[in-house]
Amino acid sequence: MVGPFGNDPALNGYYAPFHAELDAPDLVVEGSLPAGLAGTFYRNGPDPQFPPHADDRYHVFDGDGMVFAVRIAHGKASLKNRWVRTPKFLAERAAGKRLFGVFGNPRFNEAEANPMDYSTANTHIWPHGDKLYALMEGCPPVAMDPDSLDTLGSETFGGAAAGPFTAHPKTCPTTGDLHAFGYSAKGPASTAIRYNIIDAHGRPTHTTFLDQPYCSMMHDFMMTENFVIFPCLPVVIDMARAMRGGPMAAWEGNRTSYFGIMPKGGTAADLRWVESDACFMFHSANAFERGDEIVIDVAGSPRAPLMPGADGSLPTHEESRFAMRRWVIGKTGMRAETIDPLDVQFPRIDDRRQGQPYRATYANGTARPTAGRTDGFDMLARIDVESGARDSFDAGDGAYLGEPVFVPRGAAETDGWLLALKWDQQRNESALLVMDAGHLADGPVAIIRMPARIPGGFHCHWRPAA
Repeated sequence: MVGPFGNDPALNGYYAPFHAELDAPDLVVEGSLPAGLAGTFYRNGPDPQFPPHADDRYHVFDGDGMVFAVRIAHGKASLKNRWVRTPKFLAERAAGKRLFGVFGNPRFNEAEANPMDYSTANTHIWPHGDKLYALMEGCPPVAMDPDSLDTLGSETFGGAAAGPFTAHPKTCPTTGDLHAFGYSAKGPASTAIRYNIIDAHGRPTHTTFLDQPYCSMMHDFMMTENFVIFPCLPVVIDMARAMRGGPMAAWEGNRTSYFGIMPKGGTAADLRWVESDACFMFHSANAFERGDEIVIDVAGSPRAPLMPGADGSLPTHEESRFAMRRWVIGKTGMRAETIDPLDVQFPRIDDRRQGQPYRATYANGTARPTAGRTDGFDMLARIDVESGARDSFDAGDGAYLGEPVFVPRGAAETDGWLLALKWDQQRNESALLVMDAGHLADGPVAIIRMPARIPGGFHCHWRPAA
């Protein structure tokens, strides 16, 4: 069946737009929600108001941000969802039509579109201080009220982050400081990177600018106890290519990959670049120091999936298949190791271990690789990054699982709960699974049924109750 936005697979099935805002105060719970599990599970993802222009190829990264919040307290759960009301969203709602090209491509912008208004705020959702921040890497964060989900407006932290801002900041577990960066920080396709530190109260304490070797689409970065690491990997942004009708961001596998290593709070004078062969990651699990080496654990692949080559061609799944990999950076280069060959994505850890040696990463995996699954994951896995041992839960035929989030209960990395959204394709139903993080194979201890299908999205976070 062709959906209302046409037959594009990124606008149908798992990613078919939801197109509604609702409040459901008392959700059906199967099993018993654990005592002491109190807080809010947030999920951000794309939900486009309007389809793209006829000749403009849609990309799932482009949809307007919509935040879902599942609140859990006293054994009960409720749901609220709201679009993030960015300037783009408000302008298009007022016009009643799509105004912007995909990724803000000026070739497809309507005359009344203000290029400075392009922001989808659809990628991550990050609690910091007393606010919630909807993030995409091309614009400043959009502040939201963590309870009402009302949009409060763009946040530049006093002008310190007036431009692109990563969807993957890092919170220091010791100080509560937020470390962040933005690429293309001095204009589209510029090599400039802005690095910020925002304290636990939302006040900027450090801002500096760096340059990467070429304009890489730097989706994530890494932080250890003493360093931040900027990965310049060969998904290259080229505005001239975009204006010729080619992809604005494309894989250029003949380029070298670089890792920029700098002390926390450092400047360009402190930065050194380490080279490696072309490699790719969207998401890191964690990084830490081991003697004079830096260890980085990632969902890594030899070639970027979803991103076209410079000629517009897309890779096969096998060409861009992820696995849980360890990249070890020494003084002269990087070597790669495989922790687990499972096809994984969205690795998460106990955030209390950020930047420290650790053992457990939680991730989505594909239990049925022979079925040709390329648009979703049907497994939750806990992987011991030192031994490679794996504990996993197979969600069954037709299951699509979202990013897992770890909620601590005790001191150990496996003593807590793992929360993840599931869409059952066969029943067209969604639910939030609550798992014992130390015993994933046992299945959910509770299932929170959603009142409607929740479409595929990107990243999640947990905010504990006050």
